[in-house]
Amino acid sequence: MKKRLRLTAGCVAMHLTVFTLCLLVLLPFAVLIVKSFKDYDQEIFHPVSPTFPLHTENYEIAWLYVKNSIFNSFFVSGSIAFLSVLISSVGGYAFSVFSFRGKELVYSLAVSLMMMPSILILTSKYVLVSVSLGLQDSFAGVILPQTAGLIPFGLLLLRGYFDALPKGLSEAAEIDGAGTLTQFIRIALPLSVPMVTTLFLMNFMTTWNDYLWPLMILRNEEKFTIPINLQSFTDAFYKTNQYYAPALAGYVIVSVPMLVLFGFTSRQFIQGMTAGAFKM
Repeated sequence: MKKRLRLTAGCVAMHLTVFTLCLLVLLPFAVLIVKSFKDYDQEIFHPVSPTFPLHTENYEIAWLYVKNSIFNSFFVSGSIAFLSVLISSVGGYAFSVFSFRGKELVYSLAVSLMMMPSILILTSKYVLVSVSLGLQDSFAGVILPQTAGLIPFGLLLLRGYFDALPKGLSEAAEIDGAGTLTQFIRIALPLSVPMVTTLFLMNFMTTWNDYLWPLMILRNEEKFTIPINLQSFTDAFYKTNQYYAPALAGYVIVSVPMLVLFGFTSRQFIQGMTAGAFKM
């Protein structure tokens, strides 16, 4: 009886903790949505509570400012996520199946780059990209360095996953005459879809929210990604109108693609995270 009561109290405490954490996560987003429908007077006199009428024109104003940057962010983030996952999967598979002198040293050096704070190499990276390579104000100047920065973690994640795949599959494929490339494309990649999807989503969301590096590289407003464009829109609109509602509507708009993307891929994302927990 005492054990049952102890378990019940533990379950109650767990549910209360989860509920509190969910509330802390969702409350700021709820306030963001409420404030995005206000006009100047409503925001001044009722800053947090819901008010009527709802000013949907805020979303029309915000859309005019953010529509171009949404495409830019999709292109930049999608390119970075695709290239980083592609290189990481090929590299991780190579480290997993091939044996060569110095393999572990090379792998350790590559993975150790994760430990280097990005702020320490920010200046040298900027000089390399903008001066030496001449990629200032170009999408390539944003995509290539960010892709390189995400590869070490991808190598670590995918090599561990490939190492845990049953060796009998590759041995059977070799007996059937399949080469290494065929084994990678037809066996390893299909079996690692949850992990690859997880890595793709993580890299996509990381670069979708990145502000500092695109700000340093991009100069043309037509090429601005979402974080830069929203910051510029927020400052400009508040200086003119002294309230934030249309800018907050822009933040709601740019959150929708991420919510939709995660909604369609959440199952693969969870499978990849749990598989990585066991296989690593």
